[in-house]
Amino acid sequence: MSDETRTHDTARSGGTVVVGVSPTSGSPTALHWAADEARRRGAQLVALSAWREPRPPIAPGGRPPGVGFDADAVVAEAKDRLADQVRAALGDSSGIRSEVVHGSTFRVLLQASETADLLVLDAPSRLDLAEGPNLARRLIYAAECPVVIMPPKTLE
Repeated sequence: MSDETRTHDTARSGGTVVVGVSPTSGSPTALHWAADEARRRGAQLVALSAWREPRPPIAPGGRPPGVGFDADAVVAEAKDRLADQVRAALGDSSGIRSEVVHGSTFRVLLQASETADLLVLDAPSRLDLAEGPNLARRLIYAAECPVVIMPPKTLE
């Protein structure tokens, strides 16, 4: 998307704030901050979660058993979980668009950054950032919009 198109869309609609929601933590800090920022900007808030096919269980002999999965059921479960997480963090979520997209978390968020005006994520769960690449670090350098990484919660 060109800068001119993004500027025109932002001026007309207030833009889009995308918040990546972790299926494990629910990303409550990122959801709260992103909701406040979207309100301040007059922007659409999009809660986004990625999903992938479940890994088959391991069987003796190293061969996966012939177990299938129901993709529709997996997606429905992911959508329900995302809706519950948004509701738990923000209460009434009527003004929030929730999306569950197939793919790796990195690729889903990177694709969302192409049309978003801001991408918001919770702090990495791992505090040792020097050890290997992590999602937040990779997105900071690859995303096509500004990325906000929420700090880890501090003990009170």
